[in-house]
Amino acid sequence: MRHSSTQENARARSRGRLSRRELLRLAAAGGAAASFGRIFGGPAGAGAAAAAQGGELTYGLTNRFDTLDPNVTTFSDVGRMSYQLFDPLVWESKPGVFVPGLAERWEVNAAVDQYTFHLRRDVKFHDGTPFTADAVKFTFDRIVDPTLKSQSAFSVIGPYDSSTVVDPYTVVVKFKTPYAPFLSSVAQSVLSPVSPAAVQKYGKDFGTHPVGTGPFKFDSYQTDSVVRMVRNPDYRWAPSFFKHQGPPALDAISWRIIPEPATRLAALKSGEAQVIQDVPTQEYAGLQHDSAVQLLRGPLAGSGFTMMINVTKPPTDDVRVRQALEWGIDKTALIKVVWQGVYQPASSVISSTLFGYDPATRDVYHYDPKKAGSLLDEAGWKMGPSGVRQKGSQDLVLEMYYRSDDSDFVGMATFMQAIYGQIGIKIDLQGLSQAGYFDAVRAGKHNLQFWWETAADPDVVRILLYSKNADGGTNRNRYKNADMDHLIDQAAATTNPVQRKQLYAEIQMKTLQEAIMVPISDPLNIFAYGKARATGPLLDWSSTDLLLYDAQLLK
Repeated sequence: MRHSSTQENARARSRGRLSRRELLRLAAAGGAAASFGRIFGGPAGAGAAAAAQGGELTYGLTNRFDTLDPNVTTFSDVGRMSYQLFDPLVWESKPGVFVPGLAERWEVNAAVDQYTFHLRRDVKFHDGTPFTADAVKFTFDRIVDPTLKSQSAFSVIGPYDSSTVVDPYTVVVKFKTPYAPFLSSVAQSVLSPVSPAAVQKYGKDFGTHPVGTGPFKFDSYQTDSVVRMVRNPDYRWAPSFFKHQGPPALDAISWRIIPEPATRLAALKSGEAQVIQDVPTQEYAGLQHDSAVQLLRGPLAGSGFTMMINVTKPPTDDVRVRQALEWGIDKTALIKVVWQGVYQPASSVISSTLFGYDPATRDVYHYDPKKAGSLLDEAGWKMGPSGVRQKGSQDLVLEMYYRSDDSDFVGMATFMQAIYGQIGIKIDLQGLSQAGYFDAVRAGKHNLQFWWETAADPDVVRILLYSKNADGGTNRNRYKNADMDHLIDQAAATTNPVQRKQLYAEIQMKTLQEAIMVPISDPLNIFAYGKARATGPLLDWSSTDLLLYDAQLLK
């Protein structure tokens, strides 16, 4: 184990608290996204109205989702719910600073390939079984088991090797290669420990009967309609950044799925919902001046809206075609049309607020349809009489798969079809509902598909670009490259922030030069609640998750 050189750092480690400097020194050099200078939260809520104990809060959720199993899902909406149902081993309370969760303290060895977690002894799962080191080992081993078909969790657990139970409340997690970002990874809800007894009881149905240790317990799920969770009366292990300890004030939360942005906002204004996410950008400017509504917002940390390109399927297996897609997109115009100019143009595979972002990526591509046309000419795709490029008798057609039940993706796809049509590329739009969409893109039927990813660390590139995550995983570029894998492993193994930034700069430039994916926008995550109806929701520093443990309804 690496020891710190001062008593202060030793005390910080023993408390399980690490600052950014200590984190880097102890080999968990983490990502840093600034969210309007916020650690957690925002304005607390209404002025004169009194908070009430109990009651049921209704939250306006956006998307239908795949499963409530945190170890399997790819949905950030499930992640938001999971932080209420489950607890992580550690919490990242602000960029690069970690506080105890289910682990009360931890140590990292000098090689950053071994993490020892000392667990709380007073925690029980919702089914009454004790939380122990066996549950941590069970969860991590489960994630890497190919039969589970884990998606996001499989990516962020990195080069996991094994977990060793030292005693009921001590577990050692080992990695095949050094993995400095692991504390940021284990703070994500996708790596939250699940009840082994419940997994064994429900089997493949665990995703509709989730059992964790969080402040709320799963109650019911009406498919594609509402998830209901109720207060955990035994909860006594909230992290220190919350304003109270013990069970939550709310009796229950109903997470109502309202895909249409206008309907979701109307539900907030009418009081049908007290809290909503994904405030429509069309209404953002007006809501900033609405005295009845409290906005919580910040730039997304991770990877913004991007267009993944299947590098294995013709004709996007030709780098010149992919580079033409980079030159041929007017991002400013797209953002104005789809998001009313609220978002910012993206230039990299990682968002501009994240540690490691390279500003030089802004100079690689800009909108230049002539340059795009020249590359297509060079690749043998000549403009045809109908305005579609051809090679011999074959038209230049790209299959774009997207979620037809997501208004952002519908708008993006429609814009892409129009603007790429101007340079002779025919975009064949394949809008599908959730199940059909995932089946198609995981099978690699697409040339193009959209993605965005939340993350606290630049190791998010592992999710998007690492070879083991191709072929049905989160790397839907289906990109496999030993040099890229080596760079990602090097960056994850290094604790020197300067060297780490340099390695991530190489990764970002390689991604752009090979045109693996097209960065589109760095979004603003916008949540809202009624000032006269609720108080206490906390927005995490990465602007991704709204935590409702402190939330209360107002009388």
